[in-house]
Amino acid sequence: MGIPFPLLAVAGLAGVIFKLRKRDERKAFFASCAYLTGMLTSVVFGVYPMVLPARNPAYSLTVTTAKAGAYGLKVGLVWWVLGMILAAGYSTFVYRSFAGKVVVDKDSHGYGD
Repeated sequence: MGIPFPLLAVAGLAGVIFKLRKRDERKAFFASCAYLTGMLTSVVFGVYPMVLPARNPAYSLTVTTAKAGAYGLKVGLVWWVLGMILAAGYSTFVYRSFAGKVVVDKDSHGYGD
């Protein structure tokens, strides 16, 4: 059932090698992203429901023991949404503030002639 994840990792690794030989760096980058995704999802699939396995299973950290309380999750969600709105607004403001071409006079910095 979890076989697509290691297959994705192998395909990504093969894609990196193949695309680097063809000197196509952009596609090699995306293939490396596929490799990392495949490797990480393979590990997660392999250890689920554990988050942090221990030698003694009684001390292992599982998904249910690792989560925060319901109140903390609700408060965290509200602050995350507000933070993302602020970050998106700030990024938009900065992008628009510095948009356009920069015109520099040859003599304005003392480097002319």
